[in-house]
Amino acid sequence: MKLLARFRLLLSFLCIVPCVHAAPDPALLGCWRAAKIVLTTPDGEKAEDTSGRCTLQFKEDQFESTCKTASGTATTKYRYQVVRPQVYAATMAGSTFRTEMVGSTREYEYHITGDQLRTVTVPPAMAFAAAAAAQRVETEAARAPCP
Repeated sequence: MKLLARFRLLLSFLCIVPCVHAAPDPALLGCWRAAKIVLTTPDGEKAEDTSGRCTLQFKEDQFESTCKTASGTATTKYRYQVVRPQVYAATMAGSTFRTEMVGSTREYEYHITGDQLRTVTVPPAMAFAAAAAAQRVETEAARAPCP
């Protein structure tokens, strides 16, 4: 009987824990215009964009990145969840630009000060060589009206 009770307790614990999700951070919700995006490649080269042509629109559990380009508009949709204080995990759900990355997940550390949002990718928790090969993305954005 004790074994059955322990099994039920363990089963209920296993069913509850994965279902507990951090609530979205209300400060993230809304639209942000990227003032600066810096991509650092694994070999240390940096590419910086200060054109202001990219926006993020955060909703409860998804966000959309839209960038105007010379050839049109690139849109990427993500599902996200706040996984720790000031860190969200984003899984690419669809893209008109980087379709080979659909399904991939990255973590972003974020800080909001007033109407300013700063994000930086969190290095993946994997072997050192693989983590060293990951690109680092830093973004500085300002709150903007949503379309």
